[in-house]
Order: sequence, then structure tokens, then C-alpha cells
Amino acid sequence: DLPVGNPNLNPETTVAYELGVRNQLSGNDVLSVTAFYKDIFDYVTTKSVQRIGTLGSAQLYTTYLNSDYARVKGIEVEYKKRIGNWFRGSAWASYSVATGKSSTPDESVVKQQQGQPETIKENYLIWDRPVQVSLTMNFTVPKGEPLFGVGEGILDDINLYTRLFYQSGKRYTPQIGTGPDGEVLLDPVTGRPLYISNQNNINGLVGDYWFYIDMNLEKYVDVGFGKIVASVEVENLLNRKNSQTINPVTGRAYEYGDPTPNSWNDPLYPQVSGTIQPFPYDPSRYLKPRTVRLSLAFRF
Repeated sequence: DLPVGNPNLNPETTVAYELGVRNQLSGNDVLSVTAFYKDIFDYVTTKSVQRIGTLGSAQLYTTYLNSDYARVKGIEVEYKKRIGNWFRGSAWASYSVATGKSSTPDESVVKQQQGQPETIKENYLIWDRPVQVSLTMNFTVPKGEPLFGVGEGILDDINLYTRLFYQSGKRYTPQIGTGPDGEVLLDPVTGRPLYISNQNNINGLVGDYWFYIDMNLEKYVDVGFGKIVASVEVENLLNRKNSQTINPVTGRAYEYGDPTPNSWNDPLYPQVSGTIQPFPYDPSRYLKPRTVRLSLAFRF
């Protein structure tokens, strides 16, 4: 059943503390270091509540309450660099930890429906991504100053933007074997490996990391009353497969032959009865592959 609304909910409250240092090392270099801490109170969660009717009958229903909390702490470092009029760049990195009792308002209801115990201690939150690193570089070739001193009109008036990005993978609760010591047992009929969710390690592992390179190259052609801009934009230059949907047995997106949770329709052991789910080949289990865009624009 859908949860019953609660008009008496309080807004979630975030108390944030931040301490930073910013130093201009030179006319072309800036370094920033920031530490932060956030407390999130009145985090919304769902609870099953018993109501006594007018005739004394008990009725259970689910509603929203302000009873959970979360906290985030971490540090960020950023360095910016400029060289003449041809280069601008920055490097940014952060490390953070997000913990709390539940990652989403409906988490406790989902656990109840799946027969899992209610969480009573802090765990890593599902949206916790501990490490992020970003490197951006912008190269400019001014008009009339072609590369290598040749090719004026062709190898000048160009701008190249490049971004490299790394991020820790998504958190997930690992699956372990159904044996007494966590060993993997096989279904006696189908031979399929049997797994259960390890509720002693909720969101305790980090999945396959994300890494991609984006580039954008622009060439400007002056036509007197404006500029023609020809550009090539490439996303995920290396065409890396970045896992968006995590298989909790392997810690990365599903590929044919990988072991899967028992609730998934494994192509190696396809469902033959009941509600048959699709195979786990959803293309969105990965971020977008290499994408190339060509464009032509006019700027006044």
C-alpha cells in the first residue's frame, strides 16, 4: 500500500560548518583548502503505525515521520593555474564520508517488505561517493598567433577545453553465499549459485569507479560582421564503461556470465514460471558511451 501523508512533517534541517583557506600563491596560482561538516536533522523516513478503529479493531498503515538523521564530513582541495593568455586550468579533489540511518524515505518500508531487519545503527548512505577528482584544462590559440608559427587563419583562433573526471563508484550492500559461513551453495535443481544480502555490511562496499574524459574543440572564423564557430564535442573520449546500476554480487554493472542475486532473472538460469522479469541487459546500467557532436554556429 502507498504511505499515508503526514501534514505535520517538519522540514529537513541542515546545519553546515565550513572552514577554508584560500591563498594566492602568485599572480597566476591560487590554492584553496576547505573542510566541511554537515548535520541533517528531521530526515524523513517511513514507519508502520497501528491505529485503533472506533470498534476497537487494529489497523496498520504506513506514514512519513521525522525520525532519521544523516551527517557528511570531508575535505576539498582546489588549485587554479594560468599561463599567459593561452592556458587556464584547475585541479579539484575531495574526500567525504556520508553516514546515517537511511538513504531514502522509503528504505525502511522496502526492508520490511523484503523481510529484512530494521536498521538501528549508522551505515554509509547510498549516495556517499568518497573520492572525486576533476582536472580541467583550457588551451587558447589567439588570432594571428598560429601554432608553430605557420598556418595563420587555420591553426589560430582556436579553443580546446578538456576535462578529466574520476569518482568513486556507487555504494552497495554486498551479496554473500547462503552457506553457514557465507560460502556459495548451489540450487539442487538448477545448479544456480545462491546469494543473500549481507545485512551486517549495509552499503559497505564501493562499486566500480567512474572515469571519463570530455573534450570540446572550437575554431573561429571571422567574417567581418560576426564569427562562424565550428566545434567538435566528445564525451567519454575513451569509451569507458562506467557502471550506473551495480550488480551487488560483482560490484559492477552486469555482463553476461556474471553471477547475480537470486531476485534477478539470470540469462544462465532463466525464469520459466511466475512473473518473468527481463534479463539485466538494460543499457542504462552504464553511463553514456563515447558521444561525438559536430556543430556549426554563427556569433555576432
